[in-house]
Amino acid sequence: MRITTGRLRGRTLPFSRRRHGDIRVTSSRLKEAVFARLGPLDGLHWLDLCAGTGQVGLEAYSRGAEVISVEPDRRRASSLKSLLAEWRIGDGIDLRATRAEVVLKELSDQGASFDFIYVDPPYHATRGGRHLCAALLEDVAASGILTEGGLVLVQHDRRQPLPESHPPLHRQDERLYGDSLLSVYVMVDGLQADGAMADEALDDETPDNVEDESHRDGASGG
Repeated sequence: MRITTGRLRGRTLPFSRRRHGDIRVTSSRLKEAVFARLGPLDGLHWLDLCAGTGQVGLEAYSRGAEVISVEPDRRRASSLKSLLAEWRIGDGIDLRATRAEVVLKELSDQGASFDFIYVDPPYHATRGGRHLCAALLEDVAASGILTEGGLVLVQHDRRQPLPESHPPLHRQDERLYGDSLLSVYVMVDGLQADGAMADEALDDETPDNVEDESHRDGASGG
């Protein structure tokens, strides 16, 4: 896992089963597809839910974003905290070691807002009898923390389709990368204007059915 652009470019994230447990790591192809067309993220706000190894949030930070990373697993959160200290990132990434739904409620109560919300929970995890990715999408929709013109990007198992709409969010795009689907949601009121942004963000330069390089059966994303 390597940071590809920005102030952390070229740095490699350490990974081991001892440090991270049985984890599914987002493939480099999928990550590159997400970031390739977003351009610089200076001054923008990025929320990384179920951060896992932290690579997505670190890539966003490297490109200039202000990042909150959420990881409920204490072992992985501790590993990421140590890495942030080692890389001298300090408060550059706000790491929160608790459940994503708890953080979403706190941020909503605080009136926080985000330009990008990345949702990548464990594929097999459930909450209340539903796949966790579907439950978190509902939580994000209800939170009201997405800025006008912002994007919600949900990485999920291809066998776990998400709804086209979850008001006020509407799915604008969906791309397949191996066993993973990347679903992009926008605010319904800004759908026409935001469509161009999402199309540019997820260009066809990365083809569908790219072989996924991730560990697929793990307990967390990232």
